[in-house]
Amino acid sequence: MIAMGDEDKKGFSIGEKVVYPTHGVGVISDITEKLLNGESVQYYVITIPSLDMNILLPSDNAASLGLRRLSKKEDMKKAISSLSERKEVRGSDWKSRQQMQMNLLKTGTIGNVATVVNILYNRQKVRDLPIQERRLFETALTHLVDECSYVLGIDSESAKRTIFSHLERLKSAPI
Repeated sequence: MIAMGDEDKKGFSIGEKVVYPTHGVGVISDITEKLLNGESVQYYVITIPSLDMNILLPSDNAASLGLRRLSKKEDMKKAISSLSERKEVRGSDWKSRQQMQMNLLKTGTIGNVATVVNILYNRQKVRDLPIQERRLFETALTHLVDECSYVLGIDSESAKRTIFSHLERLKSAPI
């Protein structure tokens, strides 16, 4: 077991806030080793507060699964500013739109998460979102709010207000 603040061989440390694309912002609560098929495998134990869950992630696969550090402040500010530019997907059927948005979310980059929030927020202003898109919007928005809150050092409600104030200033710019 690795002590609080000590880094493992990949450079993540216990107590560090990270982003796991499919689940959002979490904290590495432990770095542990377990036997798997007779071999010792190192795992990150990631606590995701917004989902009230812990995830066991093999450290060797962490990068390929998209685990990353929190965004830099300037990247967060750029992502939030991008919310003021209308982004839409035109001419796509529902399935391909959904797949494109899922792929953007799975990349885990803050810019892509903001793009998904932007597209779905804009779409819901025109018509009610189907249940899958509504869930995707809520997931992306939670990820954006959580990371914004941590990176900018503000509470969740302030992060939400900041995000929605930018979304309300939309300018037309289809993608």
